[in-house]
Amino acid sequence: MALGSRFPQSASSRFQRLIGLAAAGTLAMACAAPASAADWPARPVSVFVPVAAGGAADALARAWAAYAGKEIGGTVVVENKPGANGSIAAAYVAKQPADGYALLFGSTSNMSVNPFTYSQLAYNPTRDFDPVTKIAGTSQVLVANPATGIRSVDDLVKKAKASPGHLNYGSAGIGNSTHLNVAFLAEHFKIELSHVPYKGAAPAMMDLIGGQIDLTADALTGAVPQVKTGKAVPLVIFGADRVAQLPDVPTIAEVGVQGFPGDAWYGLMAPKGTPPEIVTRLTEATRKFWADPAVRKQMADIYMTPPKELGPASVAESMKTEADVWGPIVKRLGVRND
Repeated sequence: MALGSRFPQSASSRFQRLIGLAAAGTLAMACAAPASAADWPARPVSVFVPVAAGGAADALARAWAAYAGKEIGGTVVVENKPGANGSIAAAYVAKQPADGYALLFGSTSNMSVNPFTYSQLAYNPTRDFDPVTKIAGTSQVLVANPATGIRSVDDLVKKAKASPGHLNYGSAGIGNSTHLNVAFLAEHFKIELSHVPYKGAAPAMMDLIGGQIDLTADALTGAVPQVKTGKAVPLVIFGADRVAQLPDVPTIAEVGVQGFPGDAWYGLMAPKGTPPEIVTRLTEATRKFWADPAVRKQMADIYMTPPKELGPASVAESMKTEADVWGPIVKRLGVRND
């Protein structure tokens, strides 16, 4: 039966016009969006970094973004979205389309620790994200104010056991790795230290130098300059290997503490369901990033090291290992961020 025989002429005309408009709209949408992952990127890619501009993590993200943009044939833009130990950026990216245009600069804090310290976390690291690849690793170092007379972990343990709770340590915030790393050490040696949380590692280091606190853990970028000028005394490296800048400082394993999950890491996370082809291209861009001698020198200047492995498994394995370690510790210590 002809369309015109079922509808009055005016209604039939309007119906046909609507069909035509819908078809035109569909065609326009098809032209505006990439037809497949092979067309990615057709517009700038945003990487949301959960720290403020400035500092080593931000410098790493910007260097990687500039390099990766060229490798994937597009533009990668860094957007800083700090706050709540990285959970604000993570929650935002988790809700974005899985099309490769919104990525998260993930870390130990927002992928492995936050699920245990926040009871109402607005994202789930495994349910809402696909791991892409690690980008870099870094270590932290525990330092003491020279006036404490503490020159080694042995000194720290003896002094802490002589006066339980008297020594204090600063951190970049409750549940931050600078908090949990020291708590991990203290639990192993059965010593009691008082925790003083700050809004960032920099103010904690300033108070250490000023004598307001006794100890603090910080990334190498923040700690090494203070060590070199004699304003801080390095005690132990929170990492798998000794670092070239502090060759005489032992690792946490070397002072007898076993089970530490390894170096802190920064990696790339994508909303769940992101096409594997995009994940592969981002991983390959990261491989080339670290193969460039100029990049390696630039990264060495901010104490970043190349991951031992790349790809989704490199992130997923660390997340599982860290969750197995930090989950029970957070529970035992009662660490809460809400």
